[in-house]
Amino acid sequence: MKLKLALTVIFCIIFSTVSWAEKTIQWTMVSPLTQGISYIKIYKQMCEEIEAKSNGRLKIKLLTYGEHPYKNADILNAVKNNIVQIGNTADVYISSSVPSISIMSLPFRYNDLNHAKAVFKEMLPGHFNPLVEEKYGSSMLTGFLISGSAIHANIPLNSLKALDGRKIRVFNKESGKMVSLLGGTPVTISFGELYTALQRGTIDGCLTGMIGAEAAKIYEVVKHCTWWSWSFPYEFTMINNKALNALPQDLQQIVKEVGAATSLKLQTHQDRVPAEILVSSIEDYGINAHGLSAETKQAFKEKTNEITETWLEKTGDNGKRAFSIYQKVTEKLSK
Repeated sequence: MKLKLALTVIFCIIFSTVSWAEKTIQWTMVSPLTQGISYIKIYKQMCEEIEAKSNGRLKIKLLTYGEHPYKNADILNAVKNNIVQIGNTADVYISSSVPSISIMSLPFRYNDLNHAKAVFKEMLPGHFNPLVEEKYGSSMLTGFLISGSAIHANIPLNSLKALDGRKIRVFNKESGKMVSLLGGTPVTISFGELYTALQRGTIDGCLTGMIGAEAAKIYEVVKHCTWWSWSFPYEFTMINNKALNALPQDLQQIVKEVGAATSLKLQTHQDRVPAEILVSSIEDYGINAHGLSAETKQAFKEKTNEITETWLEKTGDNGKRAFSIYQKVTEKLSK
């Protein structure tokens, strides 16, 4: 009798283990990116790699712009409520709802990409991870800095005089304030309308990264790119902690490892592609590329300091925490 009972228990354990191993878990990941954005394929590869390494036990369906109903901070709330398990967004899209997350987007605070990366490295454990844990019960799965922030128009926009009164497309409150302080007139136009707005002269120029400029085919209708590098926005995906912790340990490890590897791929892509797009636009469309002199960049920084000051006032302790990290890294690099 005891032997029979023991065999029954062993059988149940084995059956339970096999059943769990064969169980398919279905997750959803949402992104505001369109299919035209070049690096959306890297997120697709992440989902496919997780499925492959889990032997099909964890499948992640990626929904891009137009395939889901979520916008801006709605994506974060959908993850928080475990409606979707993974959400992809960028600080520029959610700065009005989560202002302290947008420190990498403060205008003209970073000397170059290396400066921004050094700050970002400390910001992840010191600010971003605690922020999404406290506010959304989630963890960062991937993250990278967007480089190549430029302004595109039919004339070089490399001075305060050149910007005076010109209508410039912006994408959030902070970028609108920046353009206003620099003498331009901020205009809000959806990404999908950029091409025709520039073509018809509804706007004189637009702010967007080089990858966005390529996706919108901006250089078919304007001939000048002025490389401002005014900020290095933070794009990330976050994962619901309850969903993650409900997975078996081996699946949790797979998700984390693939996420970390994906971050490196995304950052490598961002480090390389904007410059390649600039070169190909010169070759293919005959555009003219410009930069800002050191004196002009300093003047732009001084003109837009008000944005950082306002940001610090409204972000409270979270903003102070983030800005303290920024200051410590900046001071260390200056020595």
